[in-house]
Amino acid sequence: MAYALAVGLLVGAVAVAIALTLQIHAFVTGRSVITARQLGLRIVSGLLLLIVVGMIYYGLIREWQNPAHALIYWTVLTLIPLMLIVLALIDLKETQAVGELRQAKLYTDALRERQRLLSKQQPPEQDD
Repeated sequence: MAYALAVGLLVGAVAVAIALTLQIHAFVTGRSVITARQLGLRIVSGLLLLIVVGMIYYGLIREWQNPAHALIYWTVLTLIPLMLIVLALIDLKETQAVGELRQAKLYTDALRERQRLLSKQQPPEQDD
């Protein structure tokens, strides 16, 4: 049972590391539409996820002599995912804000293009 859990945690850690690496690579090569702040939030979130996985493994294999130490350890381990939720909400808000700005730019560009095309179609006015 413990071996299967350790393998599962290792697979989860590798998946998080790969996803984090792919996100950084896409940003660096310019194939990502996220902002630098979003990348920073995602890097911090990925690192916190790796810390959580490591702490879960350590907490399960450790023989706790003092129940107070175990309580403090597992409380901290519970607070880190709460921080991850807060970071995810901040990232969501940032994504929505960037999306709204891009949508507004798209509408502005479309209106500008429409006005340019309409001005080309109007016949020139003749003076009498």
